Amino acid sequence: MGLGKTLQTLCILSTAAHEQKQAAAAGGAKPLPSLVVCPSTLTGHWVAEVAKFCAGRLAPLEYVGNAAARERLRAAVPRAELVVASYETVRADAWLREGVAWDYAVLDEGHVIKNGKSKLALAVKSLRTRHRLLLSGTPIQNHALEMWSLFDFLMPGFLGTEAHFNATYARPIQASRGAKAGDAQQLAGDEA
Repeated sequence: MGLGKTLQTLCILSTAAHEQKQAAAAGGAKPLPSLVVCPSTLTGHWVAEVAKFCAGRLAPLEYVGNAAARERLRAAVPRAELVVASYETVRADAWLREGVAWDYAVLDEGHVIKNGKSKLALAVKSLRTRHRLLLSGTPIQNHALEMWSLFDFLMPGFLGTEAHFNATYARPIQASRGAKAGDAQQLAGDEA
């Protein structure tokens, strides 16, 4: 939507990679790669933006292709600074979730995990990562419960369980929006 989310995120990732390299040079831990998860139509865009804005400072690996092509790229993933993969790839390749520790995991168009019970949402929420970012121009499209799923990725447990959030916030908000909502329902929705 032209807000600069990609560029701002690349600044964060480039800085983090630089700081990790400095720490490793001073005897610290080996740098961890970062992961950008996006729709398959945007993987090339992310790599192009890295080349445009972070050339020489952040080396991307576009982890795409069929299963055989991705298997050939697999050995390069732990050595990469930034891996760009599609949602489908992260869901399909369990080793990305279980076998790699990430510095940052960034979900571009993160609202795709609005259904917290979907296989895709469960897959990205299981990533082992130090930091999590979610980029979206449309975080809530239909129901307040969608926000719970996004925050469950960002800060697991922060908003309680899905059932608690639904009962305490989402249902009252939804009920207050109906054409037949009475004063009590509108007040409960406002309070929620």
